[in-house]
Amino acid sequence: MVDFVDIQYAQMLSGRLDNWRIKHTSPYRINFRCPICGDSKKKRSLARGWLLERDNALVFYCHNCHASQGFSYFLKGQDQQLYNDYVAEKFVKKANTSIKTTAVDDDKWKSSKPVFKKKYVNPLSKIKKVSSLKFDHPVKRYIEKRKIPTKHHYRLYYAQKFQAWINEVVPNKFPNIIKDEPRLVIPFIDEDGKCFGVSARSFDPNTSLRYIIIMFEDKPKIFGLDKVDMNQPYYIVEGAIDSMFLSNAIAMNGAEGNSNSANQNAVYVFDAEPRNKEIHARMEKVIKNGYKICIWPTDVPAKDINDMYLNGLTEVEKLIEENTYQGLVAELKLSAWRKT
Repeated sequence: MVDFVDIQYAQMLSGRLDNWRIKHTSPYRINFRCPICGDSKKKRSLARGWLLERDNALVFYCHNCHASQGFSYFLKGQDQQLYNDYVAEKFVKKANTSIKTTAVDDDKWKSSKPVFKKKYVNPLSKIKKVSSLKFDHPVKRYIEKRKIPTKHHYRLYYAQKFQAWINEVVPNKFPNIIKDEPRLVIPFIDEDGKCFGVSARSFDPNTSLRYIIIMFEDKPKIFGLDKVDMNQPYYIVEGAIDSMFLSNAIAMNGAEGNSNSANQNAVYVFDAEPRNKEIHARMEKVIKNGYKICIWPTDVPAKDINDMYLNGLTEVEKLIEENTYQGLVAELKLSAWRKT
C-alpha cells in the first residue's frame, strides 16, 4: 500500500497539473497532462502523464515522452516548497531515517531522460466509422437491427476487406489471403485514445470464426477504457456490444473475471447462463476476490444484455442494480441460481 503521505502530497499537486484526475485508488493511478513534454499541443484534452502505484510506491511515467521518475524527484521538479514540506513530513514519520534517505526512498525509480518513440499512427484512419455510413448501408441496417444506441455508432468501424486492412497495420499478419470478407470492427482504445487492438465480427452466419481478435500491443482485451469513469459505479460485462447498453461500462471480451482494471466501484455482469460451468467458475472467482456481482433472476428472457433489449426488456440497468450482491449473499444467490 502506498504511504499516505505520498498520496496526500500527490493530491496537493492537483491544482498545478492540467486535466488532473484520480482514475483508480487500488492500485493508485492518477492521470494528468505531462508537465515535462507538455503533452499534445493540438489536443488540450489529451493527458498522458501518470502517477502509478508500483511496489507500494508512487512513480511518474509519461506515455508521450516516456520520461519516468520516482515520486520525490517528480514532486521536487513541480514545486520546491511542497517538496521541502514533503521531506520534512517523511522525516517526522520515520525519525530513525535520515532526510536524505527518506527523500530518495525510490532510488530504483531514478529520473530518466525523455525518449520519443515513433509518432503514433491511428490504424482506424484507413477504415470507415459506422456513423459515417449512409442510412441504407447493410452495416448500418445490421447495427440498427441489433438496436445498438445511435450515440455509440461512432465507436464502431467497418472494414470492407478486413484481412487486407490488418496486413497494412501488422505486415503479413495474414500471409495467404484466399477469401477476404467485410467485418464490423470494434476497437480497443486505451485511456490515451490509442487503439491497441480490435475485435472483428463477421456478417456471414455460416462462418466458423464469428469473431477475430487482433492485438497491436500486449494488453488485456478490454473495450471501453477510453470512456469509462472508474470513480463512479461501473459495470464489467462480457461483450463490447453489451457494454453500449449501460451508462458506464467496459467489456472483458472473453477474458477471465479478474480484470486488473477493476476497483471497488466495479460490478461484474456475466451472461445469464446458469448451466454454463465456465461462467460459474468465473463468477466464483469474482465473488472470492470481494467484488460486487449481478446474479440474474431466473426469468430473464435472454442470455446477454443485447438480446434482452431485443426481447423487449428495456430497463436492464435497473434490473442489474436490483440484483447486485457481494460476499456471502452473493455466494448463496449464485448457489441457488446455478440450480435453475
